[in-house]
Amino acid sequence: MRLQLALNVPNLDESIDFYSKLFNTQPYKVKPGYANWEIEQPPLKLVVFENADAEPGSINHLGVETSSAEEVEIGRAHV
Repeated sequence: MRLQLALNVPNLDESIDFYSKLFNTQPYKVKPGYANWEIEQPPLKLVVFENADAEPGSINHLGVETSSAEEVEIGRAHV
């Protein structure tokens, strides 16, 4: 289980360069206007969306990534 943090960025290429250096790893997936990293430590799925109209670095969305629906049900049972 890991936190998912999705950010709006004004320039995808600059953001890929910055976050790749910050976390010392290349993106797991890159598509037009989109990139994501599956970072081991800290356990994080970082997603960036190129959006020239949004405030740079503003949060697009937050989530929790799980490997199964069962993990979601276990989490719900503890809320």
